[in-house]
Amino acid sequence: MTEPLLTALDDGVLTVTLNSPEDHNRMDRRMMTALYEAMDRADSDSAIRVLVITGAGDYFCAGGRVDGHPHGTLKQRQDYAQAYCLMQDRFGRLGVPVIAAVNGHCIAGGMSLMSFCDMAVAADHAEFGYPEVKYGQFPALALAMLIPLAPPKRAFEMLYFGDRFSAATALELNLVNRIAPKAELSSTVKSIVRTLKNRNQTAIGMGRRAYYAMTPMTPASRLQYAQQFLTTLLQSTDGFVPAASEDDRIGAGKG
Repeated sequence: MTEPLLTALDDGVLTVTLNSPEDHNRMDRRMMTALYEAMDRADSDSAIRVLVITGAGDYFCAGGRVDGHPHGTLKQRQDYAQAYCLMQDRFGRLGVPVIAAVNGHCIAGGMSLMSFCDMAVAADHAEFGYPEVKYGQFPALALAMLIPLAPPKRAFEMLYFGDRFSAATALELNLVNRIAPKAELSSTVKSIVRTLKNRNQTAIGMGRRAYYAMTPMTPASRLQYAQQFLTTLLQSTDGFVPAASEDDRIGAGKG
């Protein structure tokens, strides 16, 4: 049986590739379990500083694949939804930055997976969308992630029409950070990774967890959490002096 996920560790970067191209990299329970294990590995190995997620073939990810599809039981669907939500929670507790290298089309639940990542770089030919309504469904799990990302009017248009849209539109909607020609996707991701690897790993990891912990809080609760977080952060990073990049030195000289 083909492995659901391919992993490669190179110079502090753990790249995981969704490896079901014949099914457009739809996420079944095996793939979710493998992603969970990759995140555990990233947290347990101090040599891993960045996690990159990409896909094999023409798709980044075309959504989910419920056990027993298309005739799965209600329990199978409930178990799948629970596993998906647990995977989302695990992404929020990860201690390293996560970059989506969107190599191809990103559809339905693939949009959720991309939103679990801190940043996303898309190949300029990639298409995006929430097509569930065209099949008599509605993107329930993806909806939870879309609400804070897109303006309501644009969100409803995407959800009600179910049409695919371009990488340029995804960039306009702030769903991705950058787009690049397919041949330059890897180098564009590597440029981001180089910057992240130069930062204090402890501070980045703590800050990432704090961001996701504070997201659902009220403003007052966020401030209270931030005060506690700042004290812990200063204690944990005391004495760290980052290696200034050329851009940092130029910027400092302009001050």
